[in-house]
Amino acid sequence: MKTLAEIMADYAFSLTYDSIPQEAMTAARRHLADSVACALGAYNSAAARAVRRYAVEQGGRKDATIIGTEQKVPVGLAALVGGTMVRYLDANDIYVFSRGGPSGHFSDGTPALLALAEKHGRSGEDLLVCLVASYEIQAALAASFNFWDCGLHAETNVAWVVPIVAARLMGATPKEAVHACGLAVATGTVLNTWLRPGHNVPMIKGVAVGLVLERALEAAELAALGVMATEDALETVFSSLGRLSASAIDPTYVEQLGSRWTTPRNMIKTYPAQLYTQAAIEAALSLYRNGIRADRVRKVTLYGHRSVCGGVQGSPEAFAPTSQEAADHSTPYVMAMALLRGRLTSREYDGSPWETSEVKALMSKIELVREPERDRAMDKDGILGVRLVAELTDGRVEEAVVRQPKGHPDAPLSDAELLEKMTSLLDGVAPADTPRRLLALCSHLSTPEDLKALIEACHIRQS
Repeated sequence: MKTLAEIMADYAFSLTYDSIPQEAMTAARRHLADSVACALGAYNSAAARAVRRYAVEQGGRKDATIIGTEQKVPVGLAALVGGTMVRYLDANDIYVFSRGGPSGHFSDGTPALLALAEKHGRSGEDLLVCLVASYEIQAALAASFNFWDCGLHAETNVAWVVPIVAARLMGATPKEAVHACGLAVATGTVLNTWLRPGHNVPMIKGVAVGLVLERALEAAELAALGVMATEDALETVFSSLGRLSASAIDPTYVEQLGSRWTTPRNMIKTYPAQLYTQAAIEAALSLYRNGIRADRVRKVTLYGHRSVCGGVQGSPEAFAPTSQEAADHSTPYVMAMALLRGRLTSREYDGSPWETSEVKALMSKIELVREPERDRAMDKDGILGVRLVAELTDGRVEEAVVRQPKGHPDAPLSDAELLEKMTSLLDGVAPADTPRRLLALCSHLSTPEDLKALIEACHIRQS
């Protein structure tokens, strides 16, 4: 009987461009464009500056380009920087189940695969096939195993899957890919130490992705050189962690890889903020578009499920964020900024607005009410909607209802809306035509020359 890692490797190595349905391939192209824009949008962040400096100072082989620059560094360091950048703004895609439940950001693995494809001169189609393989295997693992229940971060999913797909891009064998996975399982499993109710969120939220990718590529490279691990590493860890998990571990989703396509069920977020806050932002912006202004608000009540009105997003600490990482995971903060400015973009985190009296005063008027029926709707049908009620100083009461946030697979972004998001992310960071060029390049990505053109299009001006 094959091990889970062997099943995953067989799937990754057998997948071909022509075997992927058009819907899944179109989704992969859109997700690649979105991921690149998310990364470039974080170019000037403190986290990106720090890891970029680290990568350049380490020096070494000129394998792959640091995204946003013309500088080349070893492939692992390029992945470190790219991973940090793609995750930093919390704008990158996230997988959503048809039922409720935590998943992960499968595009976190994209910077490593992009860097590796550049190093080995792969084609655009090679990269896209590996992106689909990465998304599909991560979805199968997420459905099989609730990482969060065991105290792990869902970044563990990326840590376990990327080495397998990377092995294919490197030209390694399926057997070597299995050992790469074994190395990663043993040494790259990620504990959740930073997303906890009652605590603020530090910079590691984004940097952890880059560190995971650097280790993942090391595992793949070592396995390709003959370093061996256990082939049943996943079974071993599932057996150990199963005693800690409140939910059952069901590996049949991995065993059934190829029987369904899940890549289109990844949500391209509209706003740079945590998944469960998206509907709250949309509702607040709806009120703003209808003429409601913050200075006329006496009280705002959000009725929602436990993940928008509770957890990290709705904890007491969410009403007093102390960092950008905490602010983009704060339901009251993102609602307040939407009502104050009529938008929620990356600029709503510039200059630490959460420290201002204006924002603090508006957050103090916000009440979060968890409704059992919304919990049930999320658990049964994956409904992430909210109802927002604003009581105004003149006595009027206004309401906005969102069933599913825009960008959800049930309410996907159009190409025009995706371009609008990319344009917002790159405003002031890259030349004005960059978003449209990136989207066009990803839409037609095919040859090695196409891949080179995409990487060159990521060279941006510093602000």
